[in-house]
Amino acid sequence: MFFLKQIFRAREHLQRSPRQDEKEMTFLEHLEELRHTIIRMLLTLAVAMALCFFLAPHIMQLLRHPAEQVWLRHEGERLPAHIDPQEWLQAKQWADLKAATPQQAAQSLEAHLSPRVVELSGIIPLLRAARLLPQKNQATWLEAATPAAQRDLALQLWQSGAELRAVSSRDTMKLMGAFRPGEAFMLSLQLSFYAGLIVSFPVLVLLVLHFIIPGLREHERRLLYKCVVWGFLLFIAGCAFAYWGVLPRVLSFFYEYSEGMGIENDWRIGYYLNFSVKLLFVFGVIFELPVIVVPLIKTRILRYQRMKHTRGYALIACFAAALVLAPAPDPATMILMALPMYALYELCILFAWAEHRKPHSDES
Repeated sequence: MFFLKQIFRAREHLQRSPRQDEKEMTFLEHLEELRHTIIRMLLTLAVAMALCFFLAPHIMQLLRHPAEQVWLRHEGERLPAHIDPQEWLQAKQWADLKAATPQQAAQSLEAHLSPRVVELSGIIPLLRAARLLPQKNQATWLEAATPAAQRDLALQLWQSGAELRAVSSRDTMKLMGAFRPGEAFMLSLQLSFYAGLIVSFPVLVLLVLHFIIPGLREHERRLLYKCVVWGFLLFIAGCAFAYWGVLPRVLSFFYEYSEGMGIENDWRIGYYLNFSVKLLFVFGVIFELPVIVVPLIKTRILRYQRMKHTRGYALIACFAAALVLAPAPDPATMILMALPMYALYELCILFAWAEHRKPHSDES
């Protein structure tokens, strides 16, 4: 109740152009307007969620793509240069199924596979068997057990440390494991909520601003609408930067760290979605910095001289925020988060400089 009273008091203070005969709003009138604002926000979010729910399979595939690319890259690093990771994946799948497939059906299927996949599928069981031996005896045993035509390739795969664990028939990583009857449906709802929140975020911000600042002047309203449009574009830019620039880097860090600890990377889809969507949302919010600072510059609350002399403090604040918000503790990830924040602050300083050079005018 105390915080509500403080918000309503600030709202009255920000009422720039009240009429002389207009009475101050009571607490209940403020509360009623807050209720209408919350209803509008919930309706906006519900519409965005409904749209994203129907697009959930496409959104799911979009979010899975960085994880699959990380897996393929790390899989390819353990293969000789002339072997494609997709062929290696297909060969492992066929090696796992071959023993249970009738001979005639197996021969028919191999006629439709590439010769490299068939060759690799014959080597994989030997490589797996060699792992049962001590390290010093594996190469000798492989040379003796592998046919002469495949011996060089088998030794190359053994020396490169190719990943030999089985894969499912559909996925490169266990990102689709549902362990409860309704888990897939609940994941779709969860994904729809996060995606709807990202899509409707600029509109939600606009509704909040309309409630907090109800009596703006005409030129201030135009500035507010411009900020909302730019805010949406910057929010999408932040999400895109996180998706293509940061998320693969963070996933790669966790993948390598788990392997170094001897832990297999069988990531559950629920945890992965929580992690990836929150990362995208955080970067989207970070890119909103100009939307907060530019109106303060336009209304001359922030001025060029003050911003110019606080560069050092801003740089420290950016790295402190990155230290708190970065999902991975490695320095590279924190730098990827801190540098865009500081670059946006420098753009705001340039904007403040341009405003400082303009002649002062009294706007009514």
